Amino acid sequence: MRFLLVALLATTAAQGEPSAADRIVGRWVTPNQESKIEIVKCGDGYCGSIQWMMNPKQDANNPDPSLRTRPLVGVQILRGFRHAGADTWEGGTLYGPQRGKEVPAKLVLAGADALDIKVSAGVVRKTVRWTRDK
Repeated sequence: MRFLLVALLATTAAQGEPSAADRIVGRWVTPNQESKIEIVKCGDGYCGSIQWMMNPKQDANNPDPSLRTRPLVGVQILRGFRHAGADTWEGGTLYGPQRGKEVPAKLVLAGADALDIKVSAGVVRKTVRWTRDK
């Protein structure tokens, strides 16, 4: 009986703590609080969708003309990220609705409540910091 109680407590405690890879899961606020992005587990990777926008817009710059009238709220803008260790997620892409382009990106946790989105497109490199929505 004692063994079962110890096993149950250990299992419950383990389930309560997210894995290191899951630390990016949650809702993030973009600079100037323009939008909120929800990052979730997608299969064995991570993806993220726009959940809220201060000024909702359509996907007007999408390269596919049939998608240019869809609302951006609900659109998946992060896809294919995998935990690479050391607070880093790689191998995914970021869709930038302002230009209608998908580019390779890297996600780096810069503390419990800050996520750096690092984009590399040719010789251009840019980092944008998102903060955890509380």
